Amino acid sequence: MGDYHVTLFVSPWNKTGCDEAKDFLENRGIQYVEKNTQDHGARGELIKKTGGLDTPTLVVNGHTVVGYLPNKWEHLLSEEPLELT
Repeated sequence: MGDYHVTLFVSPWNKTGCDEAKDFLENRGIQYVEKNTQDHGARGELIKKTGGLDTPTLVVNGHTVVGYLPNKWEHLLSEEPLELT
């Protein structure tokens, strides 16, 4: 079984939503890379992926969900991780 590649984009201007997103992932034991949009590189990457700076944004194996949407996140994380060959 492969591993999920999970990235969470966060920002200081949506601390509550981003903290909820982190709690969601941590409570499920999901390891993730956190990227703060205060970082120029992370900001550019998020704009390229979504066309905006909305946070939290979750990226799982290339699939992006903008906003803290627990039902969508749960579905995305319940799918079988992709094996890289």
